[in-house]
Amino acid sequence: MADQSQQLGPVVVGVDGTSDSLIAAGWAAREARLHGAPLELLHGFVPSPGYSRMLSGEIADERRAAGRLADDALAWVRDHYDGVEARAEVVAQPEADLLVERGRRARMIVLGSHRPGPVTGFLVGSVGLRVLSRAVCPVVMIRGGTAGRHRPDGEIVAGVPREEEAEAVLDFAFRTAAAREAPLRAVRAWSLPSLFTYDAELSRLADARGGLEDLHRHDLAELLTPWRERYPRVHVVEHVAQGPAAELMVDLAATAQLLVVGRRAEPRSRYVGHVAHATLHFADAPIALVPRTKDADADA
Repeated sequence: MADQSQQLGPVVVGVDGTSDSLIAAGWAAREARLHGAPLELLHGFVPSPGYSRMLSGEIADERRAAGRLADDALAWVRDHYDGVEARAEVVAQPEADLLVERGRRARMIVLGSHRPGPVTGFLVGSVGLRVLSRAVCPVVMIRGGTAGRHRPDGEIVAGVPREEEAEAVLDFAFRTAAAREAPLRAVRAWSLPSLFTYDAELSRLADARGGLEDLHRHDLAELLTPWRERYPRVHVVEHVAQGPAAELMVDLAATAQLLVVGRRAEPRSRYVGHVAHATLHFADAPIALVPRTKDADADA
């Protein structure tokens, strides 16, 4: 579970002057207002090297341009989202490093991206990939176009992994559903084990419960019980289905206002797990990637 400092921390959004980052800033402002949290708009600025450029004043011009970019984003948020405590900051630091660093005390990081076409999927830039794989707080990816639209009547859809990985996902999903007064769909996908993945203990438990599907339904219900008690006003739908988890989450994204997916962090790797990878590329909804508790602890 996220620690208390993160739960009380700001919503952080990266801004870079593009329309996609403004869409992300708008989503982040709504979220900050729902949680009563401050909003921080951050722009990482690294001057281009060159002694002659420094003498000519070009670097100073770049700094002023970066400052105007951040100020414009802040003015846009204040014009469109009354009541949000917002501030903008330009920091002489690579964008990904800045966001990861500030994410240590943030309740979430929000980034914008876009879909380059109907087949090729969700384009995640190098900054996004570095933040996704390293941040210790949830990272929400907002793409431009139709997938960035707000679906106020949609569900929060959470992919619930096995017990040891579920806590952080459920913590974020229930808190978000409560703040938005939205229904929560808790999803568990399961598959028949192959010859190479046969697990005698799993088989024994499945037999005791009447089959694999019943076993997964029981496990999901047990995982949800303490969270339902903590958030009694959140309406929860349990969704257990046979098939690939990534495919199921992508299908459910069509009517969701937010997907919540667990994120795996591999040391020195940008791989975030196959379900997270697939939803990032093909799900038509904002996506919150939540690091596993032990991943966050290891990186802290």
